[in-house]
Amino acid sequence: MNRPASLLLLALCIPISAHADEASRRAKAEEILTLLHMDRMATQLMGNLLQQTTDITARKSGGTMTPATQAALADFQKKLVASIEPQIGWKAIEPEYVKQYVDTFTDEELDAMLAYYKSSAGAAFLSKMPGIDKQVNETVHTKLVALQPQVNQMLTEFEKTVAPPVAPASTPPLTLKSLPPASATTPAPAPTSPPTPAKGPQQ
Repeated sequence: MNRPASLLLLALCIPISAHADEASRRAKAEEILTLLHMDRMATQLMGNLLQQTTDITARKSGGTMTPATQAALADFQKKLVASIEPQIGWKAIEPEYVKQYVDTFTDEELDAMLAYYKSSAGAAFLSKMPGIDKQVNETVHTKLVALQPQVNQMLTEFEKTVAPPVAPASTPPLTLKSLPPASATTPAPAPTSPPTPAKGPQQ
C-alpha cells in the first residue's frame, strides 16, 4: 500500500477510534453513576421538596390538616412533580452527569474508580457513607440549634452598626403620623373687616 493510501486510511480510522473511546468512557461513567446510586439523590431531592410543601401547609393549617386540605395538598404535589420532574428528575439530569464525567476523567481514572467501587472496600464505602452523612448532619444541626441565641445576638449587634442614626428626641423623624394637622401647616387667611363706609359732608 502506497503512502498516500495509508494516510487516507489512518485519517478515516481516527474519527472511528475517537468515537469508540468516547462511547467507552460514557459506558464507564454510566456504570459509576449506577454504583454510586445517583438516581437516589434525585429521588431524595424530590422527596425533600414535597416534604417542605407538606410542612408549610401544616403550619398554615395550625398543625392539623382537614381532609379537604390533605386532598388539595395531594393534588398540588402531583402537579408539582409533573411540572418539576422533567427538569430535575434523574432521567433529565443523568446525561449532564455522564457528560461531566466523560469530559473530566480520563479512561485510566474511570477504570480506577470502577475497580474501587466494585471492590469490597468500595462497596463498604458506598453502603456506609449514607449513615455517616446522616449522623454528621444530625450533630451539626444540634450544634447550630445551640448556637442560635448567640448568632441572633451577634446579628442584632451588627444591625446596630449599619442602621441609620436615630434623630434626636426633640426633633422626631417626619412621618405621616407625626405631620401637624393641615390647619396648622396651612393657616387660613385672617378674616378681613368690611370697609368702613365713607362719611359724607356734614350738614
